[in-house]
Amino acid sequence: MSVSELESAFDLKELFFSKTDLKGIIQSGNAVFIRVSEFSEEELLKKPHNIIRHGDMPRSVFKLFWNFLKEGKPIAAYVKNKSKKGRYYWVFAMAFPMQDGYLSVRLKPTSSLFLKVQELYKEVLALEAEGASLEDGIEFINRTLQSLGFSSYEEFMKKALVEELVSRDTLLMESGKSVVNTKKSVKGSIDNFLAISDSCTSAARQSFAKTRLLFDKLKDLVKESQAIVKTCRDVKYVTVNLTISSAKLGDSGRPLSVVSNNLEKLTGEIAQSSSQFEEIFKSYEKSVFDMYFSIATSRFQIEMMKHLTDEVLEESQNSGEFTNAQEQFLFFNCSLLRKLISENFSKVTATSAELVRTNKSLLISVEALSKVTAGMGVIHVVGKIEMARTGSSSDSLASRLKEMEELTEVFKKTLKNLEQECSMGLAICNELNGHNQIITNDLKRIDQLIAV
Repeated sequence: MSVSELESAFDLKELFFSKTDLKGIIQSGNAVFIRVSEFSEEELLKKPHNIIRHGDMPRSVFKLFWNFLKEGKPIAAYVKNKSKKGRYYWVFAMAFPMQDGYLSVRLKPTSSLFLKVQELYKEVLALEAEGASLEDGIEFINRTLQSLGFSSYEEFMKKALVEELVSRDTLLMESGKSVVNTKKSVKGSIDNFLAISDSCTSAARQSFAKTRLLFDKLKDLVKESQAIVKTCRDVKYVTVNLTISSAKLGDSGRPLSVVSNNLEKLTGEIAQSSSQFEEIFKSYEKSVFDMYFSIATSRFQIEMMKHLTDEVLEESQNSGEFTNAQEQFLFFNCSLLRKLISENFSKVTATSAELVRTNKSLLISVEALSKVTAGMGVIHVVGKIEMARTGSSSDSLASRLKEMEELTEVFKKTLKNLEQECSMGLAICNELNGHNQIITNDLKRIDQLIAV
């Protein structure tokens, strides 16, 4: 086996960190990056980041990468790198534009999307070998992702980030490993920094888990909301048929026509309430999607800060001392991460508050629909009474009233399920806000330590 077929291995718990200037020249990197790349720190610093570029990586991917960064947008991608000795290693990289350059954090990819991307890269490489331009390569990537159900590369990378974190969590749990595991440290400010970092990381992971729960529950909410829309259409259909059946009875059907007219008015109220519900639900659905990616990004950044702290402490324990240089390295790079966290976490807190408001609006909308449903039940009973009073034996009319009775019961059941889902969602959102408040408080404490 040749060296190029060997992997430069690293643990699932380990994270990579690097900072470059605007031209991609490496200014800083953590111990994992240095060790796995098999370069020394001196060999990496002040060198282009493409010093680790692997020949199996399509140039179109890097073009796409830089397109995002130059537009001031973060990007995530699967990247195959080459170590100094020629060995390979895959990472899932997320890069963020900063005022004076770019910061990247990376983890070990393990999700099912990773396998699909490897096959995609082989196809793009083949196209490039045949003379395809970088733009052609990007277009092929986007078309392939669309065939997999993604509307854009941006949607794909958001899904990939979430999937990688979920897969990593699952594998770490199965192996009995923990990301939050406070080590014995030296005394001083670094001790406090470690404790706060542990707390912040734990809260970020909890917040991510709660958001994942909200995301998973969207399927049930979508199902119930679709059932409501369908029932509203069915009620309108039955109302029209009931009006027709009443008219066929002539004068004897006039009282039932009044019932039918009342039902028609009620149908308008149902349609209005249903429309309001759909609008609120769409807003809620979007907020959950936005929250999932935002908290995943913040969690990734916060865990990177925790990982840097653990690395520096391990180095100090191995050497028997904690130097000023180590403290400067830690606090400087954590301050860079803190800037990114601040930019993104403001979106998290805003979206989290919006989720609570929207959930409450959903419950109010469900309550409004429930009142309308009660009116359906009253009209059904009045219709049966009028049939008995007039001595009507119309099978068609009886059938319409029976349909109305069944629809009323379906509506009630659906609304009850929806109310339970929304109430549960509100409880989860409140817990989510609690974890986010812990993160906010911890980040303020970190700011105070870094500023010292």
